[in-house]
Amino acid sequence: SSGINAEYGEWACIDHGITICIDCSGVHRSLGVNISKVRSLLLDNWTDDIITCMESKGNSRFNERYEHHASAADKISSNSSREERDAFIRRKYVEKAFYRKD
Repeated sequence: SSGINAEYGEWACIDHGITICIDCSGVHRSLGVNISKVRSLLLDNWTDDIITCMESKGNSRFNERYEHHASAADKISSNSSREERDAFIRRKYVEKAFYRKD
């Protein structure tokens, strides 16, 4: 998700075009596939369409929009608890609490 080194993660949300860490992947899976489709970078098969989506989006571009109104205090870090991750990820993806509308 945000303040975590997701670029070193082994998981991805293929509908958002982002990589995530293993700790956040469980929270994303619990949201349901209508919110977040999680795949392993190493174990799952990747179609050309999914690869194109991942290449065209990325964490930085996605977070510019979905964390636009988030303060540093709102965001999670690699030290965040499961409860903190769950609360932040739900606010970010389900409620779109920090979303920038154009």
